[in-house]
Amino acid sequence: MRWRWLLGPLLGLALLAPRAECPVRPLIAPPGVTDAAALRVPPLRPGDRLAPLGTDRFGRDAACVLPRALRRSLGLALWALAWGALPGVLLGLWRGWRGALSWPPELPALLLAALLLGRGSFRLVLAGGAALLTARLVAAQVAAVRQEAFVEGAAALGGGAAHVLRAHVWPHLRPRLGAVLGTVLSGVFLWLMELGVLGFHDQPTLTVAFTDSLDAVPDVTAVPLKADLGQLISFARWTWLDTPEGLAWPALLLTLLVLALKDAARAASGPRTRVGSGPRTPAARR
Repeated sequence: MRWRWLLGPLLGLALLAPRAECPVRPLIAPPGVTDAAALRVPPLRPGDRLAPLGTDRFGRDAACVLPRALRRSLGLALWALAWGALPGVLLGLWRGWRGALSWPPELPALLLAALLLGRGSFRLVLAGGAALLTARLVAAQVAAVRQEAFVEGAAALGGGAAHVLRAHVWPHLRPRLGAVLGTVLSGVFLWLMELGVLGFHDQPTLTVAFTDSLDAVPDVTAVPLKADLGQLISFARWTWLDTPEGLAWPALLLTLLVLALKDAARAASGPRTRVGSGPRTPAARR
């Protein structure tokens, strides 16, 4: 199944997201109704005419929260890619040329870095993960090209490592960079979901105290502000039995993003051809 067609609608949904923070509504009144008896207490479930996608327990409409979280997640992923891609490509070229393809798994490395550096390092951890994954993918491509006869011949004729990488390896790697970056982006979205489940995020929360007539002691909870989809998952995991859609919606959006990006990366890589079948010289054509 082709998933890449979903990228357009998902990007459009993110771009059209409300700019202002979604309002917290402890009580919801149907339009045109002023009678206190008709006030509704959140959360409203999906399918309600006042909130077709439902609300959270603070009355924030999912139709407002989800697009904002999607835009925030896209911003985080692009930021991580922008800071991690170039170091990852350089590291992958070096490691692939040396034939050193053993790497630590990215997710355990991210968790260890987050635990050691603290929550304030969330963006740095994502950029580091993007660099590691980029390096892994680039190194695999470089190692495959390095085994080709034309690369070995260039090295045997006295070509230095820098010359061979620039003149022979890079032209074969460059067309696949789009597929590499698409794969890295899908990896970042997976990490947002996995780190969110474990409670790692970098946005502030609003502390809210609430009570009812049956409980004299107020309950204190936190409302995530400017949340990405992973942060929504982090907070929804405590109330998923009462409002499972609060966990299902952000997980679904992240899953669709990953599937669409992986499909787009697969399409960008194009049909597989022999690595050594690069441009032929005029002498070779004769």
